[in-house]
Amino acid sequence: MEFIAFQVTNYRNILDSGRIKANRITAFVGQNEAGKSNLFDALYRVNPFDHQAVYNLDEDWPVDRWGDKDAKAHVTVCRAEFTLTVEEIVDLYKQAGKSLTPADAAPAADGATPAAPPTPIMPQAPEELTLVGIGAYGKPSRFVVEEDAENIDLDEAKVDAWGKKNAPKFVYIHDVELTGNTIELDHLNTRKGQVNWDQLTNDEQTVSIILDLAKINLPDWLAKGQNKEGRTIRAFDKKQASAFLSKQFQDLWLQKDVSFDIEVDATTLNIFAEDKNVGMPVRLSRRSTGFRWHVSFAWKFTHASKGQYQNCTLLLEEPGIHLHYSAQRDLLRVFERLKDSNTILYTTHLASMVDLGYPERVRIVETKGHHAVVKAGVVSSQKAPMAVIEMCLGLTGNMTGLLSNRRTLIMEGGDDALLTNKLSAVLRASGREGLSDSIYLWPAQGASNTPMYAAFAIGQGWDSGVLLDSDLAGNEAKKKIDGLYLKDLAKEQQQKFRVFQIGAAAKIKKTDAAIEELFPDEYYLEMVNTAYGVTIDLAELPMDGSDMITKRIEPVMKKKYGYDFDKSRVVAEMLRRFDGWREAKDLPPGTADLAEQLFKTINTAFGVSGK
Repeated sequence: MEFIAFQVTNYRNILDSGRIKANRITAFVGQNEAGKSNLFDALYRVNPFDHQAVYNLDEDWPVDRWGDKDAKAHVTVCRAEFTLTVEEIVDLYKQAGKSLTPADAAPAADGATPAAPPTPIMPQAPEELTLVGIGAYGKPSRFVVEEDAENIDLDEAKVDAWGKKNAPKFVYIHDVELTGNTIELDHLNTRKGQVNWDQLTNDEQTVSIILDLAKINLPDWLAKGQNKEGRTIRAFDKKQASAFLSKQFQDLWLQKDVSFDIEVDATTLNIFAEDKNVGMPVRLSRRSTGFRWHVSFAWKFTHASKGQYQNCTLLLEEPGIHLHYSAQRDLLRVFERLKDSNTILYTTHLASMVDLGYPERVRIVETKGHHAVVKAGVVSSQKAPMAVIEMCLGLTGNMTGLLSNRRTLIMEGGDDALLTNKLSAVLRASGREGLSDSIYLWPAQGASNTPMYAAFAIGQGWDSGVLLDSDLAGNEAKKKIDGLYLKDLAKEQQQKFRVFQIGAAAKIKKTDAAIEELFPDEYYLEMVNTAYGVTIDLAELPMDGSDMITKRIEPVMKKKYGYDFDKSRVVAEMLRRFDGWREAKDLPPGTADLAEQLFKTINTAFGVSGK
């Protein structure tokens, strides 16, 4: 079963979010107070891991519709959609199908022995089915099948029961910063008997999780501390807990090899963390905020998925905000690893937490009239969310601190950067060479602007380069960079700046070439026709002049349809097709080989690896 979409209405600052499609990994980008948390909070309560989480009409109803509150006491707040596998559909029909009596069963004649009752017929299960979780004010969440004539033979109560048993739980991980301070277990035991789970502090929740993961009953553990034999048994329990938690953390933390030691003195619990290469345990409270965030995230996730990392949908609030850049990138790699077994939705306003290889995963959260609106894609009319995307793509020049410590490749435009990162991600997913993670793409908004970007990079002494189209504009830019900057530099300085042209770098067999030449001409023309709603045949394109596909299309588009050809319109169609590009075999014929050759050329020149 896979969570695929949701819609939130009448919840805090959300009047109607519209239907929001979810990928296996989806990033919700927006400024503070835009409504990202409200989206997750509403979705979580449809099928929460903590069954006590419910909607509160008096607190959650939109304030600017307060006069309608009482009339809407049972209004729907959130719909969550799940697609079922064929096996799950069959099981649902076995569990919830209404048996049907054959209509042509003849009654017994007078005085005759009654015939055996006809064998009930089970309804035929469809090949496709959508299960919908519905959360509303004032009543429990419920599951239904998508309204369809084929599904009338399902028992509604049994569908609801089946959904609650089988649908992935939503796990909301938000306020996860862990202090690591000592915990008095007898006080925790009393608190757990007095308040609900969401009223416990984060440290109290985390220690409860530690004990639960180690299958330790808190009252029983306290009782064992009252005698010598019990304390001995408890010592083994502590070692078991420490080993298990160390393994779970290491699976989700790539920065260092760390082990944990759970220590209990009387009723006082302390957590120690030890770096393997240091060999000295340190109290968790003395580790960095980012480290403690990751500890809490790892253990809460493990608890939510019962240690199996299976069948739950993670809702992560600003993950990585306390982490260093490299740890943030590692966290994105963890998401990649987890997506086969878990759906992950997360909010962010950090450019480094938006994966450039997957723009189709981005959802922009805007604020219009004080209400949240969600848009798919990487384009927004508002400056605040776009600032994240622009920074993500490197569209600002004030980044000397970051770029001075990175290998930097200047690109002609943001569209080139999007395609380059996507192709690199796809190749890597297939075990082939992509562009090295250590190379930062810095779009310059056109070939004519690249000499200025190059002058800045060369003047700063950065380890950098530029990738230019193999056309007139690219040739002019290369000539200017060579003539104005590179020729007068010492040899060792020249070697720190590389000028690539895509035709030679990718070994494209054309006189002129741009990023579009990585795709077959037929495929690119198909995207043009789809994007513009036109029908241009490859045979109509001129053979004289430039052999670059975009240059061949331009005159035909103008003469036949009166359009000025705009490549960005075609890029929008490319972005739509990104959803289907997961492995190299999904790419058009020849594209993987050309893209890999391009990345090998660049990586080799920088002296790095892309695998």
